[in-house]
Parts: sequence; C-alpha cells; structure tokens
Amino acid sequence: MQTMNTNLKTSSSVILDSKVHKKHTRKRNWVGWFFILPGLLFHILAVTIPAVMSLYLPFTEWNGLNTPKFIGIANFIEAFQDSVVFTAFFNNIKWTLFWITIPLIFSFLIAYLLRKVNKGQTFYQATYFSTSIITVTVAGQIWFWIYNPFSGVNFYLDKAGLGFIEVPGLTIPAIALFSVLFADMWKGFGTNVIWLLAAMTQTDKSLEEAAKIEGANRFQILRHVFLPQLRPTLTVITLLTILGSFGAFEMVYVMTSGGPAHSTETLSTYYYSLSTSGRRAGYASAVALFQTFIAIFIIIAFAYIRKKKGWDV
Repeated sequence: MQTMNTNLKTSSSVILDSKVHKKHTRKRNWVGWFFILPGLLFHILAVTIPAVMSLYLPFTEWNGLNTPKFIGIANFIEAFQDSVVFTAFFNNIKWTLFWITIPLIFSFLIAYLLRKVNKGQTFYQATYFSTSIITVTVAGQIWFWIYNPFSGVNFYLDKAGLGFIEVPGLTIPAIALFSVLFADMWKGFGTNVIWLLAAMTQTDKSLEEAAKIEGANRFQILRHVFLPQLRPTLTVITLLTILGSFGAFEMVYVMTSGGPAHSTETLSTYYYSLSTSGRRAGYASAVALFQTFIAIFIIIAFAYIRKKKGWDV
C-alpha cells in the first residue's frame, strides 16, 4: 500500500512537472513572438503586401491614386508592342555585356598586378576603392559636368585650341549609353578589384611553384592553375553583375533620365518614369514584372549550370 502511494505521488509529481514545463515552454514561445512581432509586421507591410500587389497591379489600369481597374492582359499586350520597352531591354543587355567584359577584365588585371606589390599595396587598394564609396548622385554629377559641352572638358579643350579631340559624351544618342557606362565603371570597378584581390591572396601558391618546376609558362599557370582557383569568386561576381545590370537605374537617372530620345533608357528608368510623371502605375508594374521574370530566369539558369558543372560556389 505504501509503495502504491509512493508511485502515485511520483506520477503526480511527474505530471505536475510536465505541466509546469509545458507552461514555461509556451511562455518562452510567446516571449519570442513578442520580440519578433515588430520586425514581422514591418516585413508584412513593407515586403509581403507590396509583393502580392505587384502580382495584381500589372493586370490593372491605375494611375497610382485612384482605385485600380482590372483590365486583364492589356498591359502585357501593350508592352510587347512598345518600342521603348525593347529599346530599354536591349540597353540592359548592352549594360550586361559591357560589365562582364571590360570592367571585369580591367579589375582582374589590376588585382593581379596588385598581388605582386609588396610595398604600398594598401595605398593602391584604397586608391582604386575610393571611387566606390562616392554616392551615385555625386559620381553622376561629376561625369555630367565632364560631359557638359558648355562648361565641361570640351569647353576647356575648345579654349585651348584642341577642339578636334572633343568627347561627344551625352549629346549623341548612339554613344550616350556608353558614356554613362564609362561613368558607372569608374564608380564601381574598384569593388571588383578588392573582391578579386582578396580571392587571389587565398590561392595555393605551392601549385604555382609546382607548375613552374614542370616547365609551365605564365599563361599556362594563369589559365590552368590560377583561374580555376578563382572560379567561385568570378562566378559570384558575374552573377551579381548580371543581376545588377538588369536593375541598372541610379547612374542613368542621375545623368540622363533615359535620354536623349530614350537612347540610355533601361527597364528600371522606364517603369519609374511611367509610374511617376507618366502616371501609369499599372502599366509600369507590368514592365517591372517582366524585369522580375528576367531575374528569376537568370538565377534558375545559374543554379542549373552550377549543378550541371558541379561548381563549388
């Protein structure tokens, strides 16, 4: 009988401890929810709701102020017939091709040369990176002044009798985009230099020494020993460059706002102007959704290639 009472007390104690433990667990969970609730609400209001709306607004006629009116796929039909959309799309492609070639190769060469510098390397790193910390607004205004035919470099070249080497800059539609691209490269290539230099300092130098002993020349070492070790960094930089190129906005908006005659227009600047001065937020959302699909396609393609090639990134 005494043993039975002891067992009952033990069971009651275990049940009571279990209830107390569950109560404390629930209390801790509620405390956790209490702390994450402000951030969760902000995310719902600032990210989730706009994201859901961005899937609905492209199917509406909306000027940004009145109640959106559902019009089906009319905005998408118009977008595929809009010559400015195609101009902006091809400008984004040009922007991408430029950034994954000239600035990336230039950054690689500078980082490769800096790798050989033992004295003053920090000074050179800071020098090349200094343009990257300048805000886009300031950098854009600097280059806008340089290209200005009335007060920029061309003005002083004319005064010096060197007008024959004037830079057309932003005045000729055929080269205006490349003028903006050059300004954007000046501002942003320093970041790639730092990334590549950091990756180069982590390479296995014993492999290079072994290749030299085997009789490999500099080009063979660079191609077969050095570059494979940089592949993860180069792949990430390339992916971020492509995604950033299809979202190019700041430098174009500051310098040209898409002009002259839409020659520097990108998808981002076009749907921004549509939604603000054009007051066609519904149509602008359709163009923006097209840009989103491009980004998703790029990410899926990158993931597929990475899996197919077995890249460790």
